[in-house]
Amino acid sequence: MPNVTKVVEIMTKSPFYVDVEDTVRKADDMMKDEKVNQLPVLEGTKIVGMLTDRKLMEYTLRDIYDWGQTYGEAGFNKIIDYEQIMVPITNVLYPEDSIAKAVKLMAKYKMDCVPVVDWEMNLLGILTFTDVLLYMHKFLIED
Repeated sequence: MPNVTKVVEIMTKSPFYVDVEDTVRKADDMMKDEKVNQLPVLEGTKIVGMLTDRKLMEYTLRDIYDWGQTYGEAGFNKIIDYEQIMVPITNVLYPEDSIAKAVKLMAKYKMDCVPVVDWEMNLLGILTFTDVLLYMHKFLIED
């Protein structure tokens, strides 16, 4: 049941992530290679922001980073140098939170994913829209 099922039971454990010292190019390549739309940005083990394909595209259109660059200088800048492309962490979930709370949070703020952290903001996983859909699907299947 959604009220008693905990986030830890359906979240994506060990999600792909980038470090603040990684390059923008590495983040772009990882998103393409792994087919993900967002990456947590970590400083050590603590989450400091989210990088989204939308933010990268927005800055591509503003010529800060050219998606087609292979060896261009901007592609090798560190993510921390482009703090404006990171989405700040304003909402998180904890492993013991219910799926009902997660759905309410995601719907209210129109979030595609929410980081799952411990009390010290160490990243434990990520709950994606797809994780929630797959979980809810089992309640919709007719026997």
